[in-house]
Amino acid sequence: MTRVCMQAITALALSTTVGCGDPPADDPFGPTTAGLTAGPSTGDDDPGMSSGATGTASMGGSADEESGGGIKLDVAAGDVPGPCVGEGCSDGCTSVDLVFVIDNSGSMGDYQAALGLAFPAFASTLDASLPAGTSLHVGVTSTEMGYSGSGSTSINNGVCTFIGDGMQPNDAFYVTPDVMDSGNNGAQGRLYDPGDGQTYYEYTIGAGGAALAGLESWFSSAANIGTGGSNIEMSTAPAGWVADAANDATNAGFIRDEGSVLVVFFMQDEPDQTPLMIDGQLGGLAMLDKLIAAKAGCGGTDCIIAGGFLDENACSGTGNLPLDDFLANVGETPIVQALPDDNLAEDDPQAAADEMNMVLSGTLAEVIAQTCEQIGPVG
Repeated sequence: MTRVCMQAITALALSTTVGCGDPPADDPFGPTTAGLTAGPSTGDDDPGMSSGATGTASMGGSADEESGGGIKLDVAAGDVPGPCVGEGCSDGCTSVDLVFVIDNSGSMGDYQAALGLAFPAFASTLDASLPAGTSLHVGVTSTEMGYSGSGSTSINNGVCTFIGDGMQPNDAFYVTPDVMDSGNNGAQGRLYDPGDGQTYYEYTIGAGGAALAGLESWFSSAANIGTGGSNIEMSTAPAGWVADAANDATNAGFIRDEGSVLVVFFMQDEPDQTPLMIDGQLGGLAMLDKLIAAKAGCGGTDCIIAGGFLDENACSGTGNLPLDDFLANVGETPIVQALPDDNLAEDDPQAAADEMNMVLSGTLAEVIAQTCEQIGPVG
């Protein structure tokens, strides 16, 4: 299994291999792992997720728009460069779809706030790095599939066990929307609506000004997805279900295929509790297959980038969780960094945001731009 390097990244040169020492080949966190806090991790909020503030105008992804293309930017004609399609255009991508899978359990409020503060610099970097006219979709989903008010982790003989309500194992909380739609905002891979009916934001690179400010404001609301979610926290499962037709009511039009880069970015402070096996297949690969199918025309994993801010702990350190399989099999080397210290996120969220931007603006934006250059446009 390909290792995922966990170390501070300030500006990763894309032509340089980042060394991670010599731990076992399946250890994604390097030679040591942080101590795992076992036992209940119960959120204090109600099972339903709290909604963020209402976003600003110029947003795409309304659930009732049949085209899925979203509301057009409210600017004068000619102010926003359109995508270049057809003969004479560049060979790069025409769109980028960016989904954040954010842990919405009780311990994540400070991290959500920091991510919201980090996003404007990242958005500005993308705006400067991608070709003018590139269409950008940004959406958020949570780590909840089925709801559990409690969660505990134990390790026996190197195997991690996750237990939720009623002493049931994590598999019992893998509730899929094709079987039972929980109706919870942002759960089961549905894109999160921060309060105004918009489940993702559509921005045209180069628009700048009020349009870019609108994207930043919308994401700040969406990133603060709330802390009343399930304490059985799955990251890989909802990432896969984002692409499933069962969630078309909220997600239709979000993922584009040909000529589009798909970016999946995780933020979670517990190990991935997606079932190890789903329908007779490794859980991480089963979920990746859903995204590969959605990107078949573009080239499957060649058009998928993944990364995240993840917690270093004993379960993650074994390197055998579904998220490890998911990250190991995407096209580009995953961009993964440890979450900022929880005390820093609580005491100085802007400092935590600055630390996040060493990865977001310093590395992820550059990888997105390079991948955009490498894949072909629509048609």
